[in-house]
Amino acid sequence: MSAHLSRRHRTGWLLKGFAVAAALFGAACTAGPASTNASAPTSSELPAGILVSPEDLAWSRSRIEAGDPEAVEALEQLLKLADEYMRAPVRPITAGKEDGKRVAPSGDPRDYVSLSPYWWPDPNSPNGEPYYRRDGEVNPERHEYDTPKLDALGKSVRTLGFAYAFTSDERYAERALEHVRAWFVDPETRMKPRMKYAQFVPGVASGRRVGIIDTNRLRWVPDALIILSSSDAWTERDTRETKRWFEEYEHWLMTSDLGQEERASENNHGTWFAAQVALYSIYAGDHETALEVIREIPQRIDAQIEPDGSQPHEAVRTQALHYHDFNLRGLLDLAVYADAVGYDLAGYESEDGRSIRVAIDYVVPYLIDEKPWPYQQIVPRKHYMYYQHLRRAAKLYDDPRYEAAVQALPPLEPSHSWIELLLPPVHES
Repeated sequence: MSAHLSRRHRTGWLLKGFAVAAALFGAACTAGPASTNASAPTSSELPAGILVSPEDLAWSRSRIEAGDPEAVEALEQLLKLADEYMRAPVRPITAGKEDGKRVAPSGDPRDYVSLSPYWWPDPNSPNGEPYYRRDGEVNPERHEYDTPKLDALGKSVRTLGFAYAFTSDERYAERALEHVRAWFVDPETRMKPRMKYAQFVPGVASGRRVGIIDTNRLRWVPDALIILSSSDAWTERDTRETKRWFEEYEHWLMTSDLGQEERASENNHGTWFAAQVALYSIYAGDHETALEVIREIPQRIDAQIEPDGSQPHEAVRTQALHYHDFNLRGLLDLAVYADAVGYDLAGYESEDGRSIRVAIDYVVPYLIDEKPWPYQQIVPRKHYMYYQHLRRAAKLYDDPRYEAAVQALPPLEPSHSWIELLLPPVHES
């Protein structure tokens, strides 16, 4: 597929045959358009995903082939974003540190360093230290460190990887691999697999356990890596080194003092610690560690969720609705990982009725504005985030009420319409 094809011609080409990358499904891949006579592979021919299921990708393709307007538009927007990321520079963690500024206390530019987002300089102090906390208000200094680069990595690999999955265009795979190699493979630029200096606070701490949540920006990356691994551009070294990076990071999470402190956190931080460990462990092939953290989640549900479904640890935040949703997304992701290792987390319920599902039922009326939210929410709502947890719930529980809630939300903005492809409406497998 040529880079200069118009959106109209590109969509027409895709809808004629919609042959997905042959390499993705086990055959040899070509760099140009696939035959218009090829049939889309069945879900059984797709690689095993982690967070994204082969059945969902196959269903999205069938919707596009049938001309479903939402799916077609979602694909067009995905490819538009992918073309933008094709032009964006590859910026490894070492980028911008040539002058020695914004480098971690270790002095190694490969160490990730970030400023804690809700901490601000003290106007009454000559050097602003120690910083003080303003919950929910992001200090713009945060953008001067490594967080924007990590965010760009996650979005680039996700977007380019799934664009490759839906088009077979090797250009997308090749560009995504440049990012992957810069961050996970090449020794000179490879990020050290640790978060020792994440979310530091000037005058308070050089790094904090809450900074581990920064790597949640890699949430969709392992699935994209699975897809990219079938590209002709991908090598055995790429497979070995990317899996080694995630294995080393998972080991650091499970053995470091900061990791263990975050694991013990009672709010969404503890949830997302477990979700990250489970995801990275499954990708690296370590199901035992994934199962270890998943088995702790029922106890977490008991501590986080009340019998009525409310979440007291999140209700005290200045973005309380956001954090109710955020914690639920982590729990629902964990339910997917649990299913992958043979553990039923979605169906867990305590003796007094605490469960993931009751927490979803509690928050749905507030997400769709049926009821006024009783706690603080000092920033605008991010409705595209609600799509993710509601679509996941609709699939896990086979409950049409959750899809009805999705339809009650404002339409997805173009930059987030990829959600329609990776988390499509419930369908028959």
